[in-house]
Amino acid sequence: MDCRLFNVGNTHVQIADLCSGMIHPVAKVPTSEFHPEKFAAPEMAAASVVPALEELLRHAGALIVSPNFARGPVDLSLMKTPETLGADRLANAAALILSGPLPAMCIDFGTAINLEFVDSKRRMRGGAILPGRLLLRRALHDYTAKLPLTELRSDIPDFPGNNTVDAIDIGVDAGALGAVREVLARMEKQFAGESIRRVACGGDAPFFLRELPGFEFADDTFTLRGIAGIWQHQKRHSV
Repeated sequence: MDCRLFNVGNTHVQIADLCSGMIHPVAKVPTSEFHPEKFAAPEMAAASVVPALEELLRHAGALIVSPNFARGPVDLSLMKTPETLGADRLANAAALILSGPLPAMCIDFGTAINLEFVDSKRRMRGGAILPGRLLLRRALHDYTAKLPLTELRSDIPDFPGNNTVDAIDIGVDAGALGAVREVLARMEKQFAGESIRRVACGGDAPFFLRELPGFEFADDTFTLRGIAGIWQHQKRHSV
């Protein structure tokens, strides 16, 4: 094993091993149940959106994906505040660069929906962030007195919803889908005339890709490949 990789999300933590350029999944555990010491290895690299777990991994000796690296596979020179860039977004941008032609964009459909855009010169240009379907449901449930927390479903009910659950699912899911379409339309307007490779990843990607054509569906190792690429780059340039 060359390096153990950790992709720490809001809901789950992916653990995988990088061995001779290949990524081998080890485990996927709920973030609330993740304990870094159970998965310690001589070489580790992590991208984390959870500050407390990031600190635990750092103290355990892991390289933490960060925009503060002096060098990296992703050029951040056009980002106004690169220091605020999330590690997951940086890892996805690196994975875009390492996985195929540029310019390219990635949408990570998870608890939040993150879009990253990288131009033909490997420069990250930014993107968009919006709440995912589960997060929208939780907001309705947590900030109203009576609305139930509905479960994610694979389809959108027919309009109009003649009960509260269907009404929530139509509003949330059609709204999330419409929001992604609007963001894509704005990207296409801004970069009109460019052939942009589109990649989708994340646990909720299948729902959106049924309605959004033209995407490559990346497997579960996409963000991990970005973490691995950043680790390899730092190892080469630290010698």
